[in-house]
Amino acid sequence: MICVNVDDVITNVPAFAPLGNKASTQIPNNGFENWTTANEHDSLIGWVSGNVTFSTDHYPVSVGQYSIELTNNLPLINQYSYGYSTTNSLSNGCLPSFPISGHPNQLCGYYKCFPLNNDTIQIGLILFNNGVWVAGAELTTTNTVSDWTSFCIPISAYAVADSATITVAAFYNDTTCGMPYGPYGNSILYVDNLSFDNLITSVSEQTSENTTFSLYPNPASDFVTINFNRKNDEVYTLNIYNVIGTLVKSETLKQNNQQINIGDLSIGAYMVTFKSKDFAENQKLIIQR
Repeated sequence: MICVNVDDVITNVPAFAPLGNKASTQIPNNGFENWTTANEHDSLIGWVSGNVTFSTDHYPVSVGQYSIELTNNLPLINQYSYGYSTTNSLSNGCLPSFPISGHPNQLCGYYKCFPLNNDTIQIGLILFNNGVWVAGAELTTTNTVSDWTSFCIPISAYAVADSATITVAAFYNDTTCGMPYGPYGNSILYVDNLSFDNLITSVSEQTSENTTFSLYPNPASDFVTINFNRKNDEVYTLNIYNVIGTLVKSETLKQNNQQINIGDLSIGAYMVTFKSKDFAENQKLIIQR
């Protein structure tokens, strides 16, 4: 895992720097918008977490309503504040948790933090291929960052990756996934709108408005319709993954508007991957009843 200390690299880049056509938002609940209820200290959907809550102090202000707030709770024992992008409660943040496509080169997002007593704030990424750790990226700092600050952390060189895990913490957990360093104080970290390669600056980028395929309704209950432009006889496949990256449904798409039965899936958040031989694209699907 590459470790980037904010003292050594410029991370406060202009928040509205020029972007590509769209930001990659393959990361489950990347804007920290979905929680189990509307009260503090509730569960963050798609993540295992401790001592976290949603905050209405979020960034960019035009995107979403919440950020994640992580606060250590000393002097209680083991009251770390952390989040792993998985619902597997046995995970320590070192196992694959969501599928990815393409070849991400950076983990981007926004943060601000208030470390105390030499706590080291951490935002980290691990990439995997066939369950094996192949690359990583990490932002750490012991400095106070009082204003929302953008970051794009370079991912170490790799050939192919099929899944990832992200960790955010108000203390430091070493890159071998061993015992944590700290917490040493009641440090606070805010994180919002994570993405691959480009910063999210608008709602259209967060929801991947300019996509090759669309699915509706979303949220859905028993059926969802997939709309795409079929090219010649190319074979397209739709895969649906739950929040821990398990494939729960796969369909071969045979027509431009195809209805998929999702009545057998539980309510919650899912990642939908639309792919052909040379192409893959992801969208988030919410199932409600």
